Amino acid sequence: MRNFIIIFDGKEGTSPLIRLLNNFHQISIIHQINSSGWEPFDKHNCGALTLKNLEKCLDIIYNKGSIDIKQLNDIYCKTSILPLEEINRNGIVGLKMRFNNYRENPLYIKSFPTWNRALRGLIKNYYARPYKHMLINLLKRNDIVVFFPVRQDILKWGLSRYHGDGTGKGGHLQFDLASGKISIDQIGKIQVDCSRLNKFIMECEKLHAQKHKLMEELSLANIPVYPLCYENFLENKQKYFKQIFKYLDLKISNDELNNALKDGAYFKKVHSDNISNFVVNYQEVIERFGNSFRSWC
Repeated sequence: MRNFIIIFDGKEGTSPLIRLLNNFHQISIIHQINSSGWEPFDKHNCGALTLKNLEKCLDIIYNKGSIDIKQLNDIYCKTSILPLEEINRNGIVGLKMRFNNYRENPLYIKSFPTWNRALRGLIKNYYARPYKHMLINLLKRNDIVVFFPVRQDILKWGLSRYHGDGTGKGGHLQFDLASGKISIDQIGKIQVDCSRLNKFIMECEKLHAQKHKLMEELSLANIPVYPLCYENFLENKQKYFKQIFKYLDLKISNDELNNALKDGAYFKKVHSDNISNFVVNYQEVIERFGNSFRSWC
């Protein structure tokens, strides 16, 4: 059996994916206590964790021996609000995280956003090489499989990022749906500004290019990498998960698979496959961006 990391960008279906994987007793998904913090090493959960401490945490999690949860949380809780949940090491261990080398801006000035953005870029570039070097070495020495979630339909991915919290601002409607704060019926149609949507489409294209490049770099380092296509997840979940388990050298019976899927993923799908159900000017959008599909699988 092989341990894994899911490297994601957002709005790619990884929240239901990680919850469904956690339904299998042979798999332990790393997260914080109280069923929270499912991206434990993203900054909004772990705080300004240093590169050195990030490496220590991941080595403790993925080493071939037992996991010392006290030692792990002693390091992790230096910057995080909540500790990590106990980890079952009898099977496969996995987590999801962004490929993010951002570190705290020591010269942050609230009233100068342009300055903050520029300095953030400099800090990010400064840490990019040592971060990637650390991660590649860690993946190799711990024999970790890396999955890259992919949305091949750039238009629908861009629309999901555009829609955000339902008001055009950033956010995730799936969390409000899951908590019962809103219902599907309360999510109305939106009038899409195609010029603004084009910026999201271009960003998605850029993220695709970055995924390709990073996958190539990891492959050259003899690290097993695989794309996980969101469209395949929607089309046939049984087939989708069987392929994942094949990559992980994990044997799961059909009954175990079906029971885990029946247990559900907590989250509900926000957007219809037919964009006319939530976009007022859908014809204009399709005419301009309808060919935005990039095949990966």
